[in-house]
Amino acid sequence: MHDDDPAPTMTVTPLADRVTEGRSLRWRLSLSEPVDVDMGAVFGVAPPASGAELSTKDVSAAWLRDATGQSPDPQRPLSKVNGLYLWVDVPPGRTSTDITLPTVKDKVAEPAESVTFRRVDDMTGEPLPGGLGFSGTVLDGPAGLRP
Repeated sequence: MHDDDPAPTMTVTPLADRVTEGRSLRWRLSLSEPVDVDMGAVFGVAPPASGAELSTKDVSAAWLRDATGQSPDPQRPLSKVNGLYLWVDVPPGRTSTDITLPTVKDKVAEPAESVTFRRVDDMTGEPLPGGLGFSGTVLDGPAGLRP
């Protein structure tokens, strides 16, 4: 039997998309209606439209290892990390799930750094046309942490 009902519409809304380093960036992926089975989406990292990009040293090392199996060393922009995808699932009967990206504090004075995620095809990793996306910005810590 084939279900020919259209898939619910997906949206992403920011919960905390501008944070100070050491706090988590957070977004909520929502469906327009609940579904009977898991409904998922895959998001890849794209370079931000402008400004500095979050690097492997700006996110939790444990999160990076869990997401990719890779080390933060050598430091590189998140969009250059091979295999970095966010697999987001909304469980049956639910209409939303939260996406969290933990960042870390450091003592380096830095400009605001951003990360951009775009929905991609889960087989090819290629961005989907008109694809869903979201971004976040991490601000430097309190002045007392700067050298």
